[in-house]
Amino acid sequence: MAGIEYNRPERDARTQAQTGRAAGRRDGRADRGEVEGAAGRPDESPDGGGGARRLECPSCRRSDQVRAVPAVCISGHRRFAETGSGETEQRTETREVVPRLADALAVAPPPPVTGGRTALGVLLVMVSIGTFIGGATGGNWFADAPKADHGSLQLWGGATWADPPEPEAELLFLGWISAFALVGAVLLFRSAVRIQRAFRTRMAAGREAAEEVWARGWCCERCAVVHFGGGPALTLQEFRTRVWDAGGYGDLAQVHRV
Repeated sequence: MAGIEYNRPERDARTQAQTGRAAGRRDGRADRGEVEGAAGRPDESPDGGGGARRLECPSCRRSDQVRAVPAVCISGHRRFAETGSGETEQRTETREVVPRLADALAVAPPPPVTGGRTALGVLLVMVSIGTFIGGATGGNWFADAPKADHGSLQLWGGATWADPPEPEAELLFLGWISAFALVGAVLLFRSAVRIQRAFRTRMAAGREAAEEVWARGWCCERCAVVHFGGGPALTLQEFRTRVWDAGGYGDLAQVHRV
């Protein structure tokens, strides 16, 4: 099939148009390659702002596992529902699992454990009730009628049988045990409440300042280190101490070590 014939001016214009389009495509590929190469490097950003370098881990010099500390803590809390069948009914239990990394990056220490004081207080209450009931029943503490005095009995051979001692005198110590147990239970309950209240008050006073420092941290999950926008690498214990110091409860960081 014969081709279309062009005169010389038309051929020159067609050749220049094709050459310009080819050069434009080559330039476009080069520009895109430069941008993609600059964006793929972990230590530079395409706009020259140094964003990737700022997020780079100071330990491994990589940024693929670097995440903000709040994101690590929030994503670490996971809830699991377990369904079990007993002899008579089915039971569903929901458990919350917190990984060690999220626990190490906590903005505040866990509340103090006062379950032992409460359990001991409950035990003392039970002892107090039990001894009081036993003493009142066996010793007739609340009996109003006076006991008859039969005197001593004369036995065969001149021996005598004296009346047994009063039960109130023998069981009076149960009343003291009941009173001391009740007082001890009250003191334990009060101390547990005071400890929890003092802890909540202290955390509320410095929580905002601690969260301000805590939210600026970046954690590398590969190296388990934290840094503040390209600063030096901090261990988890050092990061915890710095955050808790900002909140005013840094002394607890030595008690709750990572």
